[in-house]
Amino acid sequence: MGVWPNEIRLLDEGTEQFVGTIQLRYGAVTGYGRTPHTPDYRRLFYITDRMEAVEVVDPVSRQVVDELRLSTPARRVRILGLSPYPDGSAVILRVVAVGMDIDRFEAEDTEYVVYDLHTHRQKESFRLPKEVRTDFTSPLPFASDGKTFFAFDAFGRAVYELSLSTHEVVSKIPLEMPREAGYSGLRPSEMFSQEPGVYYSLATATDPFLKRKMSGVVRIDLGESTASSFEIGPKLDADVFALSSDGKTGYAGLRDLVKIDMATHRIVAMKKGFLQGRAATVLIPSADGTKLFVTGVGDAIQVVDTESLDVKRTIQLGRDLMANPLPLPAGLGGAPVND
Repeated sequence: MGVWPNEIRLLDEGTEQFVGTIQLRYGAVTGYGRTPHTPDYRRLFYITDRMEAVEVVDPVSRQVVDELRLSTPARRVRILGLSPYPDGSAVILRVVAVGMDIDRFEAEDTEYVVYDLHTHRQKESFRLPKEVRTDFTSPLPFASDGKTFFAFDAFGRAVYELSLSTHEVVSKIPLEMPREAGYSGLRPSEMFSQEPGVYYSLATATDPFLKRKMSGVVRIDLGESTASSFEIGPKLDADVFALSSDGKTGYAGLRDLVKIDMATHRIVAMKKGFLQGRAATVLIPSADGTKLFVTGVGDAIQVVDTESLDVKRTIQLGRDLMANPLPLPAGLGGAPVND
């Protein structure tokens, strides 16, 4: 997790103790949603230096092993988001730039940049087709063959598959669940994924007969080009979804917190008004399924019992979080280097 002012901290789920610290080079992380990483989690990417740098972290050695920036004295480039190639050779950056002329600033349109991490050079830049309207928090996951990538519609209507070479749309996955007008419940920055190419999100629909708002879960499988959904009941005060490691239990929160049986599509436990005060942004089920870590905003992590949904303990950080915690696969904690 990114912690103010310039640290990445490692927390052991079992002992709930901090086991390491990684020092960043250029200050606090500016992170939205899930931390970008290669499929094997051996490279993690953090945007720092007031959104002008990307620092590449190796969680095994616990060090920053690379960095990139695009700004020059004549042109300031801020990095809004990034998506790494599956092999870690390059990244797609979403950027916005301002020309620093002597007598004025010239704002440029937002674009995407392909940056080669081996040569440390920009390979190309492009803009998405007009029909593809996404936001800067949206990931751009790749297909298994690495020839195409996907963009999630900001209004929750479809997922677009685009050619990596031409950047044109080659296919579209329509989303089954009808959306509310305007900004929908499908928020790219809050989608949950624990296996490559499969994403979950909460969504909101209107019951066509009762005319009331309903909450549901959407599952998107990019590899199979399918999207499915199911309703879980009347609209919840919840934005974030998480899935247990065995895939049998879902959790939706955060102001309300519910536990969902993924086989029967039923809510089996609920805590109304669970979260008070500052809003959190992430739910992380522990690998053994007994705990749920609730955090994302502020200086604390709540440890919730997954059976009762009661808060058992609070882990104090002492400093504000700057990036949501990212669960790492077993064995990637590495040996202490910068403790």
